[in-house]
Amino acid sequence: MTSIRHALAATALACAALTLTACQPEDTAEATGTASPTGTVSPSASASPTAKGGCPTLAKGHKYVLVESVSGAMNTLTTKDAVQHCSSTEGAFYQAGGKEHEYTVESGDTPITLLHVKKSGPAKTTAAGGGLEHIRVCVNGTAQDTATAKADTSDCYGENYFDVAVGGDGKLTEMTELFGS
Repeated sequence: MTSIRHALAATALACAALTLTACQPEDTAEATGTASPTGTVSPSASASPTAKGGCPTLAKGHKYVLVESVSGAMNTLTTKDAVQHCSSTEGAFYQAGGKEHEYTVESGDTPITLLHVKKSGPAKTTAAGGGLEHIRVCVNGTAQDTATAKADTSDCYGENYFDVAVGGDGKLTEMTELFGS
């Protein structure tokens, strides 16, 4: 019974810590788009957390999306447009509700910044360098696109919201996983 109480207390403390770190003051590392000591990251290096109580704002040419699945030869992302909501007490949070889109990444070198549960801070990857694979595991929950066996999702942040840049050709040129309360 004591171990259950300890687990519940640890969970409550972790949730409280995430709530307190959701919006960082402008003078923290998050204002520059880099990782803070808590592992949070702004949506993009070009985003500015000056509006809406310190929550990040989108850079020109960027949009928020919820990634619903990764399919094909790990090259097609099905997404739904999303919006950011911001609370001065709880920080940024995201809600899907827009149109569904299918995107491919511009190239294997497309930068993807991911949040991890097991690692400290965000990980800068590329589409071919593990970024899309990590997203597929976290979104689809399977080891391979056509597999039915469950994948190890213990390193997945879990919300699957991203700040993406879409090029003139309709392909994703940048993806950054979002931290939300």
